[in-house]
Amino acid sequence: MRIHRIQLEQYRSYPRLDLALPSGNLHLLLGRNGAGKTNILEALSVLSEGESFLGRGEEELVTWDENYYRIRVETVSDAGEEMTLEAVSERVPRTRRAFFVRDVRVPAKEFCGTLPTIVFLPQDLDLFTGPPAARRRLLDRALQQVSPQYRTALDTYQKTLKQRSALLRHIADGTAKIADLAVWNGVLAKEGAKITMRRLELLGVLQCTLAEELERLGEHWDRPILQYERTGEALTEEEIEREILSELDRVIERDILLQATSIGPHRDDWGLIISQRSLPSFASRGQQRTAVLALLFLLGSYLELQRGEKPVVLLDDVFSELDLAHQQALLTAFGDHQVFITATHQPEGLQDAVVWEVTEGAVDVQSPVALS
Repeated sequence: MRIHRIQLEQYRSYPRLDLALPSGNLHLLLGRNGAGKTNILEALSVLSEGESFLGRGEEELVTWDENYYRIRVETVSDAGEEMTLEAVSERVPRTRRAFFVRDVRVPAKEFCGTLPTIVFLPQDLDLFTGPPAARRRLLDRALQQVSPQYRTALDTYQKTLKQRSALLRHIADGTAKIADLAVWNGVLAKEGAKITMRRLELLGVLQCTLAEELERLGEHWDRPILQYERTGEALTEEEIEREILSELDRVIERDILLQATSIGPHRDDWGLIISQRSLPSFASRGQQRTAVLALLFLLGSYLELQRGEKPVVLLDDVFSELDLAHQQALLTAFGDHQVFITATHQPEGLQDAVVWEVTEGAVDVQSPVALS
């Protein structure tokens, strides 16, 4: 898929922005820190995933002192079909969002993934040494783009977690009974099983070509395994549901003490195991980054296979963190994709990129300039 026009209205630092994109796969957004480069990529991620890749709330996405934002893009599919996508959010009297495909309103769960994207942030380079939440989020981003059912399960699960936590607080202070947890435990087990099963399936798909991708990038590791870490070992969705329900009952006293749910897919983790050792236990920083890139490329292939479109690639200030070999590997892997790159200075090897100079606000975004 290709984007050939981006329009923002009251979004972050852009009261108005209208970019008509010329042909070319590489688009380089240059500007100092805080100029608004990331805001453009973030807006595209909102269209793709229904939420900011930085975790910002809806109220933070609206230009200061305004009550709404609008993001609209004009795209063309790999088959040449044109399509408009639009997201609108209003926060008066309360936050309301609407999504449109070809100017027809659609549910959020169906809209998500219509514009497939791969997002790569500087913190992703430390994927295997960072917090488990970052690893879970990587899987969830991909799965939400290919499965409306997954997004529904994840939303329901997260809402139920909050409701169960509130009930645990009431139980702790004596204003509710343990028996009241039964309904919430049932919902968490049912939706949690769906989430766990889909994550296991995705890791299985990535596992199939992981060794080959690592070798292509120069790492000849013996038996690389993507290992999902969770409570229990059930292999079917029904068994996982029963397992989660049983575990919720087992840890009830601990959960009341913590006033939080201590087991479930929101606590799960996964990692890369090489010859029965976790990657961070022996691999250099460069080797770990190679593994991250391999996963990124495999996720790109997965999205293309599932959506029938090459994902748009959003690289936010990561080139400065990569050596030339990794930069070249990234550009080669996504050579036939549309790629947006943000940077404070022009990286080497991007002579063919369309360059945009970004300053504060929409009026300071310049037309593309040719490289000398």
